[in-house]
Amino acid sequence: MIAQRSYGLTTSPCEGLRVLETIGEMKGARDRTLTDDEIFAFWRAASRMPYPHGHVYRVLILTGLRLNEAADASWPEFKHNGIWVISAERMKGKNAGKKQARAHAVPITDALAAVLKDIPRFNGGTYLFSTTNGESAVWMGSKIKERLDRRMLLTLRALARMRGDDPASVELLPFVNHDIRRTVRSRLSRLKVTEEAREAVLAHARPGIKGVYDLHDYLDEKREALDLWAARLREVTQPQPTNVVQIRARV
Repeated sequence: MIAQRSYGLTTSPCEGLRVLETIGEMKGARDRTLTDDEIFAFWRAASRMPYPHGHVYRVLILTGLRLNEAADASWPEFKHNGIWVISAERMKGKNAGKKQARAHAVPITDALAAVLKDIPRFNGGTYLFSTTNGESAVWMGSKIKERLDRRMLLTLRALARMRGDDPASVELLPFVNHDIRRTVRSRLSRLKVTEEAREAVLAHARPGIKGVYDLHDYLDEKREALDLWAARLREVTQPQPTNVVQIRARV
C-alpha cells in the first residue's frame, strides 16, 4: 500500500490498469520435447562437437541435469565410488524462506562413464568441462547452441533424404537447453519409471512432509531409471540396419 498521507493520494495510481495491457500475455508452460529423429540428430551432433561443448550436451541428455549443474562439474564431486555428488550450493535453490536445495547424487551409469572417460585431465585445474585447462568451467553460450542446431538440422535433412522426402522442407523446431531435461523426464514416463524415481532423477523437491522427513535418496531407483533411459537412447541413436535378418539356432 502506498503511503497515501505522505503523498496526498486519494486513490491508487494502479487503479484501472489491466494486467494484459501492462505486461502483455502471460507465457504458458513450455511443453517442447525432442522426437526420436531429433534425439538421433542431437546425439550425433553432440558426439561430433569438440570438447568440451559436445561432452556437456551428452551429459545433459544422459542425466536430465540442468545446464549449469552439468557444465560446472568438478572432479572432487566424483570422489564417491560410482556416484557423482553435486553439492547443495550448486543445485538450484529457492529463497524467501522456501525449501532450500539439497545435494544431489547422480549414479554413474556405463553410458555416463563412457563420456567421462573421454574427458581430458588437467594438471591443477579441477573443472571437467573447461577451455582454461580446468581453471574455470566452460561457458555454454548461445553461439554454442546455434552450432548444435546447425549440425542437428544437417542430420535431420539427411534422414529426410534417405526416406525419399524433400530435405529442403525439413526444419528444426526451436528448443532451449532446458527442453533436453524435459525430454528425459518425458521419456522416463514412457519407460514406466515410477513418479518418485522420475522426480528423484531430476532432483525435484518432494512436496509436503515427505520433502522434509523422507531422506531416502532413491539412488538405486535413479540408477535403474537412467540405465533404462541409456538403453532406450542407444536404440534411438544406434538403430539396427533394417536389412539385417536375425537367425536363431534351433535347439
